[in-house]
Amino acid sequence: MRIAIGQMDVKLGDKKINIEKVKELIQKAAENNAEVICLPELFTTGFKKENIVELAESIPGETSEKLEGLAVENKMLVAGSILEKDGGNIFNTAILVAPEGLAGKYRKVHPFLEEANYVTSGSEYNVFDTKVGKIGLLVCYDAIFPEASRLLSLQGTQVILLPSNWMNPFLEQWRLATSARALDNQVWLVATNRIGSDETYTYFGRSRIVSPYGNAIVECGEDEEVVVVEVDSEKSSEFKRIVNFLRDRKPQTYQAISTNGKRHCCISKK
Repeated sequence: MRIAIGQMDVKLGDKKINIEKVKELIQKAAENNAEVICLPELFTTGFKKENIVELAESIPGETSEKLEGLAVENKMLVAGSILEKDGGNIFNTAILVAPEGLAGKYRKVHPFLEEANYVTSGSEYNVFDTKVGKIGLLVCYDAIFPEASRLLSLQGTQVILLPSNWMNPFLEQWRLATSARALDNQVWLVATNRIGSDETYTYFGRSRIVSPYGNAIVECGEDEEVVVVEVDSEKSSEFKRIVNFLRDRKPQTYQAISTNGKRHCCISKK
């Protein structure tokens, strides 16, 4: 599949301006025959905490419907995260929109620092069947936790899309985490980070597409840009014919036990 990175700045709290920018990015990706585009985390609003309730919306809703129109017009799958309102809860939710409609959504399980004071954690990891293959969604800080991508891998994902707002000064951790999660699971990982700044952080971009070998096939700079890469699912199968991490792993339960006041780790095989 041909996957595009849509790296952009985000105008804090201004959905209209941000959607117009997204429209331009999607059109550029379409000109290069992209089949999928991954946008940043909270690409319609940024994290404007004082207006988070007013900015949140239902899914399906305003933004997903606009993206559906763009998906139809450009014959493309579109992914990114937005603020979702569901009852009395607010979620940071990644959506995957296809020309046929909403293909799926994922509620961020790991809110970052003060984000946890404003949004509710999700509780499920799902993989979505699309015309171009099996796609899993994570959001930003989820990349630090290997269990998240592993659960997607166990469900057969071929590509993980990771909309992000990864900030300075953590560029090396960004590179390490995204490469490690691709290598851990021998899958493609597409990580789109925003640029610019908000009330709290500055963001360095450096969006990247990482192969199942953990190598970055492309890494953006620190400006707005669209990059399209052909992602070959055979690379994953090729690697697994040499060594298959999922096959060779030994699922185990690690239990901390206390002996004479000292803590130890024992292994209980299932």
